[in-house]
Amino acid sequence: MAKSRNFCQGLPGFPRYLFGLLIALALSACGSNSPSTDPVALAVPTGVSATPRDANNLISWAAVSGATSYNIYWSTVTGVSKANGTKISLANNPQAHTGLINGTAYYYVVTAVAAGSESGESAQVSATPVAAGAAEDPLYFNGDQWHLKNTGQSGAMTGEDINVEPAWLAATPHKGNGIRIAVVDDGLEIGHEDLAANVAATGLSYNYVTGSADPTNDTADMISGHGTAVAGIAAARDLNGLGVRGVAPRANLVGYNLLQNSTASNEADAVTRGSPNVHISSNSWGAPDGNGTLDAPLLSWRTAIDSGLANGRGGLGTLYIWAAGNGAPTDNSNYDGYANYHGVIAVAAVNDQGKQATYSEPGANVWISAPGGEYCSTRAITTTDRSGAVGDNPSLGYATDYANQNYTRCMNGTSAATPAVAGAIALMLEARPNLGWRDVQLILAETARKNDTADTGWTTGVTVPPYHFNHKYGFGVVDASAAVTRALSWTNVGPQLTYPTALATANLPIPDFPGVAASNPGVSNTINVAGSGIANIEFIEITFSATHTYSGDLAVTLTSPTGTVSRLSETHLCPLSCTTYSGWVFGSTRHLGEAADGNWTLNVQDGSPVDTGTFQTWKLKFYGR
Repeated sequence: MAKSRNFCQGLPGFPRYLFGLLIALALSACGSNSPSTDPVALAVPTGVSATPRDANNLISWAAVSGATSYNIYWSTVTGVSKANGTKISLANNPQAHTGLINGTAYYYVVTAVAAGSESGESAQVSATPVAAGAAEDPLYFNGDQWHLKNTGQSGAMTGEDINVEPAWLAATPHKGNGIRIAVVDDGLEIGHEDLAANVAATGLSYNYVTGSADPTNDTADMISGHGTAVAGIAAARDLNGLGVRGVAPRANLVGYNLLQNSTASNEADAVTRGSPNVHISSNSWGAPDGNGTLDAPLLSWRTAIDSGLANGRGGLGTLYIWAAGNGAPTDNSNYDGYANYHGVIAVAAVNDQGKQATYSEPGANVWISAPGGEYCSTRAITTTDRSGAVGDNPSLGYATDYANQNYTRCMNGTSAATPAVAGAIALMLEARPNLGWRDVQLILAETARKNDTADTGWTTGVTVPPYHFNHKYGFGVVDASAAVTRALSWTNVGPQLTYPTALATANLPIPDFPGVAASNPGVSNTINVAGSGIANIEFIEITFSATHTYSGDLAVTLTSPTGTVSRLSETHLCPLSCTTYSGWVFGSTRHLGEAADGNWTLNVQDGSPVDTGTFQTWKLKFYGR
């Protein structure tokens, strides 16, 4: 299926927000902004204030007509001016002045800039940062952030959270200090009151529309708050007297507004930009949801991911976290070539009962789950939103959302689950900075909590450790504190081995659905693997080709030598049109820890009548140690 590269024509880099809401609001999504004309003279900024926070001050001022940027001059001595102050250039409004010493007074003046001209100075203001009290993240302490601490509030299931508080409160606290998370999305308001203190130094974020270092999304776009909401889940600042806190509340943030200009080259650039200083790349986007089609990324994106795994973090590898998708029940995450790619951590979503969120796509490629909530009316996720009236609150129209429009209780989707995992990984990397990307994945699998224990989809492997797995949840819900504890004692694994098989030719006619599923064994072909050298599988790529007049009919499974089954595709409808299985690459994490040698069997069944086809070829590629 051809994919457009412009949001207004059909976005390939599709935010993992509620699919139905996007359809309902799509007609109002596209607008234009006309640049203003610089005036001959600029007024001096007025209404300047500086609000003290924990180790930072937040400076704000009344906007000046015609100004294209602002400068802040600061000093620890009174009488600060342009002549004697230290300049913060291209300042946001408000602008956080971070990394300060609590108890030390700081003094500020502000100027406006346009066309190379700078106005006179504002009146001097001062602020003295001071550590906030423990109960000063009101939307966390009032229980609204159930995904961080679920005590059974408002009918939720006690304990269905990511168990992060013990990591924050440990004798040696872990909050993500020194770890940088790139939020690759539709934008990030780097001046947001609850994010600014954690945003990286000026110049490290990037805007793919303007080429500037400010990725704040100022287009007339109904999803303008998406990236800002994602950032808040990962790393909103804690203990600052403001709304919420993130999973890693002292991690460093950069924003790349890729989804405002998602060309092929920009997609590749966004996943490697800032390397080697970006530790984690959080991606709450992917192929369009709910179409039942196969959507593969371009070679340039795959090459960039491979480069990040090999070279990111000084050779330890960038951690790529990806939304598994919101297209259930039509879609499977394995139909998304972004989410099922080797090295990517695909994240599914659960609700406040610890069960599969109604939209969350299952898949043999899913690695882990995290809270994504359901809908605003039933229980979604509380996080940051674009300041004022330009974000999702109030543009999505929920009467139950907060009166303070800098925050929203209506974020949801695998979009929300993904940054929660990114935040948990930031805590792990703070605890053990030398973890390789594979070590992080293995720790997450080993420490994930088995949720929804009554679900019949759970199986336990014959491996050591005996991983539990469910196609809905991967290895379970992320347990941040358990992952940090395990990271502290972890011994890094050795180099990754690979083993590709030759292409097997099946050429087997696929029997049409006989009307009774139990009497439909389908057709199978077996590949014998010998001498692979892989005793512990970490990931398998399965390349599959078949002709069929309605490929959505096909259910494809892979069975290992131990009898473990990966469900790669399920019979499903294609609301638009189906995509032919022509060299499609599935991914499977299901066989983690098994040995590669032995007989592997691929079975193809037709689960709906009328259409027919042929199972043509297949091959495997193993990754492991």
